[in-house]
Amino acid sequence: MKHYSALTRSTQAVGLQAQAALGGNTKQMFSETVGTPQRVLWIDGVGGFLCCDRDEIMIGQAINDSAADIGIVGDLSRQAAAIRRSGGDYLLQPLQQMWLNNTPVDRAQLLRDGAVMQLGRRVRVGFSKPNPLSATARLDLLSLNKWKPSVDGVLLLADSCVIGPNPGSHVKCPAWKNELLMFRHGDGWCFRTLAEVDVNGRKTQGQIPITAGMRIRGEDFSLSVE
Repeated sequence: MKHYSALTRSTQAVGLQAQAALGGNTKQMFSETVGTPQRVLWIDGVGGFLCCDRDEIMIGQAINDSAADIGIVGDLSRQAAAIRRSGGDYLLQPLQQMWLNNTPVDRAQLLRDGAVMQLGRRVRVGFSKPNPLSATARLDLLSLNKWKPSVDGVLLLADSCVIGPNPGSHVKCPAWKNELLMFRHGDGWCFRTLAEVDVNGRKTQGQIPITAGMRIRGEDFSLSVE
C-alpha cells in the first residue's frame, strides 16, 4: 500500500471545499489583482513548473502571438491538441496527426495515468496523475523538445497540488522532509504547510496566499512564484 501523509490525504477535502467556494468556476489561478492565470513555480534544486488551472488548455507550437496555452519548441501545428478537464477526468482532442500510447488517434480520447502522447513525428509528451486524492495532472516532455517558457514540466491544476518527497507528490522533492500543499481558496490559490517558513522575510505557518513574486524558504527548501 502506498504511503500518503496527513497533509497529502487532506487534498481531497481541500479540493471539495475549494470547488464549493468557487461555485464551479475553475477558470483562474490567481485573482485579477495578482496577475495572469498562469504562473511559473521555481523550486530551488528541483526545477521550474508552469501552472495552468483552466478547464481547457491548448498545446501548440511555440511561436510569437501563439494562441496556445502551452508552447512546445518543435515540429508541430500552432494548435496541435486540446486537453479538457471534466471532474477528475482529462480528455485529449487531437487537432493534428497524433498517437496515444503508440496508437493513431483522430478523435477525443480519455487520458489515463502514464499515457504518452506523440504530436507529429517527434514530439512526445507524458501525462501523469500521481495522487489519487487530487485531480491535478502533470505533463512532461519525453522527447528532446523544450517547453516555452523553458520549464521542467507543466502542472494542470485542478483542486490541489502536492509538492514534496512522498510517492503521491505532483512535484517530487526527494531532499525535503515535509510536504507543501497548493490549494484553491476563493478566487485564488494558497500554500499550506505544517512547518514554519519564511515568506518574503517574515515567519509564518499554515495557510499562505500565493502572490506573484513571493519567495518562500523552509528548513530544507526554497521556492519562488513568477
